[in-house]
Amino acid sequence: MEEILVWLLAAYGCSSLLVMLADKWADRMSSSAEPPLEHYRLLVRDSEQVLEAVVRRLLFRSYWSGKPIRISLVDSGSTDDTRKIASVYERDPYFLPFREESQDEPEPPGIVIDLRQETKGAPS
Repeated sequence: MEEILVWLLAAYGCSSLLVMLADKWADRMSSSAEPPLEHYRLLVRDSEQVLEAVVRRLLFRSYWSGKPIRISLVDSGSTDDTRKIASVYERDPYFLPFREESQDEPEPPGIVIDLRQETKGAPS
């Protein structure tokens, strides 16, 4: 009889310990805030050749690191299919609306990646 009583007390102690640990884990998971977004500003001009590769790398890096991202494309007067590619990306929730480069608008904080290609005929 004493042996059963010792086993029951041990089982009760282990189960109450597991309940306490589960409760602490649930509190920590519910109170953790969303990680901050990393914002990437891609400066584009005639960048159709490199745009897709850069976007794929950013999304791949975000997926594996677990950090959510936002990407905005800022055009400086593209004459190739960069605008068409950007219009496809605008459907994705990671992207902010495509916009033209303007001196009037304040630049949002973020990581700037310059993908602008030299214009044809311009001196280097």
